Amino acid sequence: MIITPDIVFGLILIAVIFVAAQRCVGNAMVIVTLVFIAYGFLGPIFPGFLGHQGLSLKRFINLVCVTSDGIWGTPIYASALYIVLFVILGAVLQETGVGDYLTDLATSAFGKYRGGPAKVAVVASGFFGSISGSPVANVIGTGTFTIPLMKKNGFAPEYAGAVEAAASTGGQIMPPIMGATAFIIAEMLGVPYFEIVTAAVIPAILYYVALMVAVDMEAMKKGLRGVPVSDLPKIKDLVKRIYLIAPLVFLVIALGVFQIPIARTGFWTIIITIVIALVDSKVKLTKERWKAMFISAAKGVIPVAVACAMAGIISGVIVGSGIGFKLSSSLIDLANGHMIILLVLTMVVCLIMGMGVPTTAAYLVLAILVAPALTQMGLNPKAAHLFIFYFGIISAVTPPVALAAYAGAGLAKCSPTKTGYIAFKLAISGFVLPYMFVYNNELLMMGTWYNVLLAICSSVIGVYCLSGVVEGVVFKWAIPIWERAILLAAALMLIKPGIVTDLMGIGILVLMYLWHTARTKAGKEIPINKAPVSSTPNV
Repeated sequence: MIITPDIVFGLILIAVIFVAAQRCVGNAMVIVTLVFIAYGFLGPIFPGFLGHQGLSLKRFINLVCVTSDGIWGTPIYASALYIVLFVILGAVLQETGVGDYLTDLATSAFGKYRGGPAKVAVVASGFFGSISGSPVANVIGTGTFTIPLMKKNGFAPEYAGAVEAAASTGGQIMPPIMGATAFIIAEMLGVPYFEIVTAAVIPAILYYVALMVAVDMEAMKKGLRGVPVSDLPKIKDLVKRIYLIAPLVFLVIALGVFQIPIARTGFWTIIITIVIALVDSKVKLTKERWKAMFISAAKGVIPVAVACAMAGIISGVIVGSGIGFKLSSSLIDLANGHMIILLVLTMVVCLIMGMGVPTTAAYLVLAILVAPALTQMGLNPKAAHLFIFYFGIISAVTPPVALAAYAGAGLAKCSPTKTGYIAFKLAISGFVLPYMFVYNNELLMMGTWYNVLLAICSSVIGVYCLSGVVEGVVFKWAIPIWERAILLAAALMLIKPGIVTDLMGIGILVLMYLWHTARTKAGKEIPINKAPVSSTPNV
């Protein structure tokens, strides 16, 4: 029974959530939610399948503020029970020096190689992004160190900003934490959290392999060296502090091996991290650091909680209007039984919905609106939810609203538009990977070990070819546009599951190698890596 005081306090609650969202999430989420609310009340004026009888104020307040279909639904439950702990964990890891230690590990491991600073950016952003859960925060957190280093090494400012943006965006698909959205996916599917993490491992590795190959090819084309060994963190010093990764090791073992409940695991991971920091002589947990830790945790928790509440308002309208079922049915009708058409339509919807909207909120709306269409067409539920999750993330580097790229451009002091275009190009594997695991579930660790291994091997070669298409390089030779087309065909064959297509793709790659080797021996071609190398920018 909804009486007048319920309506009054419901409206106050919604107004407060809107103010909070405008302040700490952004205008995009506010506008999207207002559009859904307007649609809920103005249903009769819409034509065709969009039309519905419209919501009364009483029914709207009931759905949004009282039932579990609105604000008090799965999103806010997962936020309060799981996400808050792991956002706090991220702040603790950063303030206790674990985040810096992971960056130093990446710098020590990859900094000395060709184009080392860009490779450091890729690896460090993967580590940090899994913890932070925000592409923009990730760009700011690691980009302040990596972008100037890349520019100093000889990379163009736009390219440096784009590398950081593309790498930071992928952090949310990187286990073990996956930016905390994985907890909501597990809750929506009703499966153990570690099952989602396991499924996400191979696609995440493939994404970063593609990025590493792309930046290596770019460094090869520009003849760039790595960072001098004398400027890198000393391996001996890093080994002495290897205990700093103990919290992440505990997290993985507790969830994966002992299957300890998520909340308890998160709590004890925080405690272990603080204890290690207290006994580490190089970490001084001063009063200022404790204060910064609490403030950082609060600032991280609030946007996620508010975004989940806003997603709950949208969810209530979707349930009340029936648009979720109608949209799913319409997508299926448009696909006309063709899975690939449905996937492309879903991708477009995800990219549009994800622009400027936090990943958690984008995923929640998409999970309600379009995931049912994919599962009704026979797609594995895990693959369907990860598909929309990936495209909701990759919208952060998809023009025209490429927020992560804009943040990278700000640090690199260059054109945001050009940076966004390059970031989109670098992240092209992120647009292909969801199709790969939809058609090849072995990439989600679903299948026998030998089939999974075969899928990994062919996919790694496939994403290598894809990076070669983007950069215009195969092995150590620059290639013209017509050879890029052939290399793209090889990439698609390797990406498509099947022994025959894999052999055809590898065959094309071998023939290209033999062709260029013969031309090099005949003096008709010079490999890129024979060009003079330089550690300073080309003038």
